[in-house]
Amino acid sequence: MRSSKPDQCEVKIDGAWRTANLSEAHGVYRSAPKRCPACHGLVMVHGAYASDRRLSLAHRKGHSGCPLMPKKFSGTPSPHPDALA
Repeated sequence: MRSSKPDQCEVKIDGAWRTANLSEAHGVYRSAPKRCPACHGLVMVHGAYASDRRLSLAHRKGHSGCPLMPKKFSGTPSPHPDALA
């Protein structure tokens, strides 16, 4: 199972989904669509504008089948109901 604090997401670049770290996704690919690497649901990258710049991944709409959402996770991984293809 993946870590509960992901350091990467998938970003749609030139029509294909590519893995990017959260720093790239937040900076270089700011306006590109982003999805969760586990359930393929739409996500946002949040960042603190402090010296340590902690970035985090947040689902736009959560669901119980994503292991990256420990508070909602049911224990059985499943694709997001609104998964991005």
